[in-house]
Amino acid sequence: MRTLFGIIAGMNAVLRQVVGAMLGVMVITVSIQICVRFVLPKLGIIAAAPWTEEMARYLMVWCIFLGAAVAARSGALIAMDSVVDALPPALGDATRTLGLCITLAFFGLLVWLGWRWVEFGTMETSTVMALPMAWVYAAMPVGATVAILNILALMAERHFQRRSERRAAQAAAEEAAASIV
Repeated sequence: MRTLFGIIAGMNAVLRQVVGAMLGVMVITVSIQICVRFVLPKLGIIAAAPWTEEMARYLMVWCIFLGAAVAARSGALIAMDSVVDALPPALGDATRTLGLCITLAFFGLLVWLGWRWVEFGTMETSTVMALPMAWVYAAMPVGATVAILNILALMAERHFQRRSERRAAQAAAEEAAASIV
């Protein structure tokens, strides 16, 4: 199981770098767009860079889906922990598990819908860059699939952690009982 957790951690490390690089390209692209629209006309230079808007938009879509997938591994998706934390530990764990199962179902739905969009996107291209829209739409099923893997890893990790905590508590109780005798 540690090997699987290691592979998932490596995948997430690579995805963090990819998302960071895409964000960097987005910043450069939007900076070019700002210069072309606002700075160059003041200098008397009329230019156009229509590709910048599409590229920034499509990179943002990929960043959102991949970033959410990576955030799912650490349980950093939007949640309301205050209610769950106020519950007794067993009920709180059950509530968290139920929430993760519902999240898994949601991401499963995104995979299914996303592949339908990818199929639809094979017949169209983006307006300016003539990029096949299937590549843009692929962000949804790819990100949702990675999120499912990460949530399953999170659930397994929590399960093993709770089991080891129970074993440690049982060993401590047995040791305390033995020391009394």
